[in-house]
Amino acid sequence: MQGYRFLTLILVLILSVACSNLPKEHKVITAKEGVISIPVSEVNDGKVHFYTYKKSGKRINFFIRTDGTGKLSSYFDACYICYKKKKGYRVEGKDLVCNECSLKFGLAEEVWENKDCSPILLKSKAESNNFIIKTDDIGKGEKLF
Repeated sequence: MQGYRFLTLILVLILSVACSNLPKEHKVITAKEGVISIPVSEVNDGKVHFYTYKKSGKRINFFIRTDGTGKLSSYFDACYICYKKKKGYRVEGKDLVCNECSLKFGLAEEVWENKDCSPILLKSKAESNNFIIKTDDIGKGEKLF
């Protein structure tokens, strides 16, 4: 009898882990007065930087990248096709790769068109020495996570 209880417990644990659909948590960033402010010096290095902003306990993942022209831009760590899986993207060499469908996007490309599995643009701007994202803008992507 105890063997069945043990097996039932193991099965419940496996199912709860398999069914949890939380997005990965990256470096957690906070806002002040409705603004997320990240020093440009932290992200203007040609790499992709992943962050998590928490709104009411919910994780909203995004990343900042420098394209081939040196311009900084930010995107939700999700696309319109694969977002329900909450897997986001990863960097492989010179490409950004969808963790669900493996579609690749060249990091040097200036623009990723918002079609298919491309990352969803997140409104942002470089201001003085900071990269600024308004919490109202990042909140619009809450449904993706």
